[in-house]
Amino acid sequence: MAFANVTMPSIWDIPVAVGVPALLGQSIGAGVDASASTALAGVVQSWTINQAAKKWGIFNAANKNVLSAAHVHGIEYESSYAVSDAPLEDGGFTSYNKVKAPYNARVTLACDGSETGSSGIISSLTSLISGLTGSSGTAVRQDFLNTLESVVSDTNLYHVVTPERTYINANIVGYRWRRTSENGLTMLVAEVALQEIRKTAVSTFTNTAQPQGAASIQGGTVQGTTPSTAVQSAVAGVMA
Repeated sequence: MAFANVTMPSIWDIPVAVGVPALLGQSIGAGVDASASTALAGVVQSWTINQAAKKWGIFNAANKNVLSAAHVHGIEYESSYAVSDAPLEDGGFTSYNKVKAPYNARVTLACDGSETGSSGIISSLTSLISGLTGSSGTAVRQDFLNTLESVVSDTNLYHVVTPERTYINANIVGYRWRRTSENGLTMLVAEVALQEIRKTAVSTFTNTAQPQGAASIQGGTVQGTTPSTAVQSAVAGVMA
């Protein structure tokens, strides 16, 4: 059977982009422009990630991101209440109180050694935009791990910040990190655990005295007196 003729388009709609071979009629200049456009798009994306990072993460009381060398990969939050029960007769029980337990949060951070999250040609192009360049990859990862070890051992209070809500007054109680060949051995993925700290106790005592400095108080029916000389001599003779 005869096949129907297929009319070829006069203008190809195949995009000019990196990795797409140039077709007949496409200029080399268009391919260069496309490559530059793709690289610039990566820089803009890195800048967008850098700006978005300001709305996510673990911040201190001065509103500074304490782990700025990494990007937030995920956040988990857990809130629970404890109900107090008391046993009754015939196997019954009664619930008489409900107390909110401290919240727990886990923040997963990814550190690839670049504060912009870019690599390759895009990493070299980030120098064109102020504020996007960082230290070398090894130095950034070392600083990230040192900061982790420092904050997990202190008693400071931090805030878990998200665009919708900020969870305040939490202490970093632990962390763990991993790196695998699937994600690249230069990619550190750390999971930071935080627990809420309640600041409800208020000291109401000032200038308290020591117990040994309190004056003696005579409050009995018979007050103590110094024994006479005869009594003292009699006691001394008995004790001798």
